[in-house]
Amino acid sequence: MEQAPPEFDLIAQLWAPLTRGAPWAYGLKDDVAYLPSSPVGHVVTCDQVIEGTHFLSSDPLNWVAKRLVRRNLSDLIAKGCKPVGAFLTLAWPKSRPNALVADFADGLGQDLADLCGDCPLLGGDTSSTTGPLVASLALIGRGLSVTGAPILRSGARSGDLVYLTGIIGDAYLGLQVRMGQMDGQGLAGAVAFAMAPAPPPLMVADVIATYARASIDISDGLLADAGHVAEASHLAMHLNLEQVPLSAEAITFVARSPNQVESLLSLVTGGDDYQALMCIAPDEAAAFVSALETIGVRVTQIGVCQEGQGIVLNHSGSSVALPARTGWQFSGV
Repeated sequence: MEQAPPEFDLIAQLWAPLTRGAPWAYGLKDDVAYLPSSPVGHVVTCDQVIEGTHFLSSDPLNWVAKRLVRRNLSDLIAKGCKPVGAFLTLAWPKSRPNALVADFADGLGQDLADLCGDCPLLGGDTSSTTGPLVASLALIGRGLSVTGAPILRSGARSGDLVYLTGIIGDAYLGLQVRMGQMDGQGLAGAVAFAMAPAPPPLMVADVIATYARASIDISDGLLADAGHVAEASHLAMHLNLEQVPLSAEAITFVARSPNQVESLLSLVTGGDDYQALMCIAPDEAAAFVSALETIGVRVTQIGVCQEGQGIVLNHSGSSVALPARTGWQFSGV
């Protein structure tokens, strides 16, 4: 069996450079990191990727790391926050060559730099396992709102307009192709997106912090996550399926389907889109849209909040029954 490099050599070679010289990381030579005090506190999110659940064993490890960063970053962006530090826990399978840890570290470092505004790695742990590869990342964020508090699910009000950044459904389509459950002809872009779905740019966090009353990232599925906002805000969210923004590939997929409503439902329940759904007061909508368009971000109104409860789904003026499965749900251990 390949001899693993000494732990402190691994830290020095792969992880310490990702601190980007942040003095409060202590070069990863101590057991703790120090977060500079903030008058408005910090916001924390933590998510993981598990081999066989969130990625395929054959996936390039630099993209596995990027997927991990983006799962967490989309949460912070949707809450109107900017990353200021990261903590990584990595369980590395003994069956994988140790040299490939460098590929994982490379992808992690690229996204922490390019997507997270040079966010430093402040600590964590690396160990070996006889099981699958498991990696967990905690991102520490700073709220960008006036109060410094995150934009929660619970602030929407009746009359608010519901907006969505980016596009929905490519992660689902790409995964179906990669799993051999769908013909990949004409879906190369969706397959590439499914490898490591990209959240909106970090600048969107400032816009959300300024204008959004409620916000959530779309990770479990558009219908499921919209339902979380409706439940937390004690209102009904009326959504129009035909207004959900799709890529050219997804539009073609829907157009070729014998049942277009069913195909749209598969896209809005697939998950891993990593876009932001936001509830905006009507009198702020024009300024909100302008702010996003100024930084080159696509934004689409897909519905409105009203008195009531749950998700009310429509397509071209006709009511659509909610599917039994609105998105991904944890099924227990």
